[in-house]
Amino acid sequence: MTTIPTIVTSTAAGFQPAFKPVITQDRHACALASIAIIASATLADVFAKAEELGMPATGPYNHVLDGDFLAALLANFGWTATIWKECTKVSTLPDLSIAMVDYDADWEIGRHVVVHRAKASHDAKMVTYAIDPTAEKPALHVRTDLEALAPTWYIGVHPMGKTGVGSKK
Repeated sequence: MTTIPTIVTSTAAGFQPAFKPVITQDRHACALASIAIIASATLADVFAKAEELGMPATGPYNHVLDGDFLAALLANFGWTATIWKECTKVSTLPDLSIAMVDYDADWEIGRHVVVHRAKASHDAKMVTYAIDPTAEKPALHVRTDLEALAPTWYIGVHPMGKTGVGSKK
């Protein structure tokens, strides 16, 4: 059954993300990698499903990967997506989302990251972190400095058949 993890394994020294990072060097594939992260799928599986839904086999893909396409692709993996919403501050993001960072308003494009919020197992504090599939340095693939990432837009994600329980509206 598809669920949003509510606890991340942690110690005083750090935490283990509840979602496994999927990394890509293809700067056009960050949205697909974000879906692979959430769906616990391989990037190849997400590409194959995206191509079945009409995405071209070679990039760039940004002209195809709009909110409706991402929602349809997520649905194929058992997830429901909201529409794109503006992010005014990190604390308003839902418990699970695909967020847009490094956004260029003129081109209406940016990089996609997965943002997850869950309770830490060792002290019950909330941990909010991002998995960045196209980060230049491996140390930045999983990060907690979301204010530095400055998400500008996001799509909330929750399991199909559920309403965003625990998410902020």
